[in-house]
Amino acid sequence: MTIIFNNISKKFAKNTEHEVEALDRIDFTIEENEFVAIVGPSGCGKTTLLRIAAGSIKQDTGQIIYRGIKNPKAVMVFQDKGLLPWLTVLDNICLGLELQGIPKNAREKRALDFMNLVKLSGFEKNYPHELSGGMQQRVALVRAFLTNPDVLLMDEPFGALDAQTRTILQEELLNLWSRERNTVLFVTHDIDEAILLSDRIIVLSDRPGKIQQVITVPMSRPRDLKAKDDPRFLEIRSQIWNLLEQEIRKELDLM
Repeated sequence: MTIIFNNISKKFAKNTEHEVEALDRIDFTIEENEFVAIVGPSGCGKTTLLRIAAGSIKQDTGQIIYRGIKNPKAVMVFQDKGLLPWLTVLDNICLGLELQGIPKNAREKRALDFMNLVKLSGFEKNYPHELSGGMQQRVALVRAFLTNPDVLLMDEPFGALDAQTRTILQEELLNLWSRERNTVLFVTHDIDEAILLSDRIIVLSDRPGKIQQVITVPMSRPRDLKAKDDPRFLEIRSQIWNLLEQEIRKELDLM
């Protein structure tokens, strides 16, 4: 089943002199179990679109439909990780399952399995402040995947990490996704990251965000960092950069 984004538009401070049109008639679909990335210039409405999908803000026009249901269940992963400092790593990971009413033994068994997959075993009783930024993001990723949402929304989850940690977590995200095959909508400003992770890439224009192009990534899965040496990877990178460069230059000319 597909998730349909139909005619999504959004303005802020409507009908005032400070009105900002963030998104303009966004239309696309995500196939079930597909990984779709969104890239675009700063301020083009990428995060706004995710917040609409998460239900935290309401669009002005249009709707999101999945299996005939408007506004499907979604889980969002942010840069700031959103971990509760008074809970242990294991309790943070299990929180979503606890809220779903999953018994303690069942949720902890599933959590420990996932923790092993991303090399968090042995840190069950630690607290978030005792972990590095990369390890905290691992906790946030595992917690999100465990809840098995209709769609997993990720807003530049690795944006605050150093390059080496980011590279490792990209691989671990690919491993998690390959195992669970959740439907993912992933916002990033990193073109290489979008190509490495996704099946398709939606390129947005400068504000108000409109879809410039949807690019299919032709490289097969499973995929790892060696994919960056593939000539097709380099070709797509150049294609996306050319689209973004035009929009960024237009924005700079207006400043």
